[in-house]
Amino acid sequence: MDVLRSALPLIKGPAVIIPVLRSLHRPIKALTSIHQRHGDLVLARFFNKKLLFVRHPEHIEEVYAQEARGLLSRDFLYEAKKSLFGDGLVNSKTEIWTKQRRLMQPIFTKEAISEWEKVFIQEATRANARLLSVAPGPINLSIELKQLIQRIFIQVLMGRSVDTLPNSKELIQAIEIISAGLLLQIVAQIISNGTLMTLMPSKNRSYHAAVNQLSDFMSQEVTRQQQTAEHSLISVMQQASDTKTGYSMTPMLLKDEAINLFFAGQDTALNTLAWFFYLIGRNESVHNKITNEVRKYQDVSLNAANLEKMTYTRAALYETLRLYPPAAALATQAIAEVAIDDFAIDQDTIVILSMYAAHRHPGFWEKPNDFYPEHFLNLTSETKRHKYAYFPFGGGLHNCIGRHFAELEMMIIIVTLLRVFTFKTSGDIQEAASITLKPNKDIIADMSVGFDLC
Repeated sequence: MDVLRSALPLIKGPAVIIPVLRSLHRPIKALTSIHQRHGDLVLARFFNKKLLFVRHPEHIEEVYAQEARGLLSRDFLYEAKKSLFGDGLVNSKTEIWTKQRRLMQPIFTKEAISEWEKVFIQEATRANARLLSVAPGPINLSIELKQLIQRIFIQVLMGRSVDTLPNSKELIQAIEIISAGLLLQIVAQIISNGTLMTLMPSKNRSYHAAVNQLSDFMSQEVTRQQQTAEHSLISVMQQASDTKTGYSMTPMLLKDEAINLFFAGQDTALNTLAWFFYLIGRNESVHNKITNEVRKYQDVSLNAANLEKMTYTRAALYETLRLYPPAAALATQAIAEVAIDDFAIDQDTIVILSMYAAHRHPGFWEKPNDFYPEHFLNLTSETKRHKYAYFPFGGGLHNCIGRHFAELEMMIIIVTLLRVFTFKTSGDIQEAASITLKPNKDIIADMSVGFDLC
């Protein structure tokens, strides 16, 4: 790969072929290295591919603006993601995406998702009871959180308990294989039109076998829900109809959206909560501040309005998402010549929005690499950062439709657990190579009942 000697004078120094190849297995270090060496806007070539790496919030905003004008598109990743996501919102092309987005938007408003509060509270309370039976002492927090998130999401999506699912262990294992393999599929598509996967036939076969298993299960679930009266997210989507056009989902699209939600919904919440408890378990001061706030509202019901009062706890959650966003980067492609920061970017250039690097940009964060919830407190018009200095749920037209759902779910879990327990964690946990930023090993926590505020 040669650094382009074109309109971008920001690039200096050695070629970046090693960081791009490293992105197959170490995406965080690859992105960090590229921007540390070459700056906020980095144009490079990998064989016949032009790649533009974008870190500065103003440039990210420009990319989203150009995308809204139809000059950039995410369709180039369609084939890489089609086997898993089909034509769901994560992957669908413009015409289908627009119809699906209009149809599903009302289902995920703040008001609409409040109906799932009881499920969040019920399962979080059940998790507390499980933990109390083994407290005090060390626990594998990753396993406990995984069980909790899976129970919540299966109950919401399918209207029934995970305990009633046939082959539930095999299904969850398929999700883990997909999560590990999807990154390879996407990176291979970006830098080689997918041909790099031929060098990893075993991983490719395992990935597609897991995708087929999930797809078959979800097809059966959609059919089953057509014959039952269970209240579930699938049934809500099944009954949804665009009031202006009368558009509704076909069974195939319903299956695709169910897979999108099943995969993306679990992974984001699970990873964020794992990082959250890992971080507060290593920072006694932050843990105590959250504990004080949780105790202050110990007797209030856990609804969206009351959770809004817990400003420090929410700031700590946002800070977790800053340090460990759901994805290291997002990708789109120029379908015409575009201008970013007054530089001409050629058609077919792949644009990488370096979310992880933007979230740690030293020009926008007081302590860019530290866990510092105060980043999100007491912001005024003078101190407020650029909106794309922090965008864990994406931005522009394609911002994440499930943001309110995820935030409510995570806040209820955090407050429910911290009303009863304190956690201490240790060890050096890194980001694993995955489509989402998950820890590279399980979080082991020393759990105790009650609060130590000394």
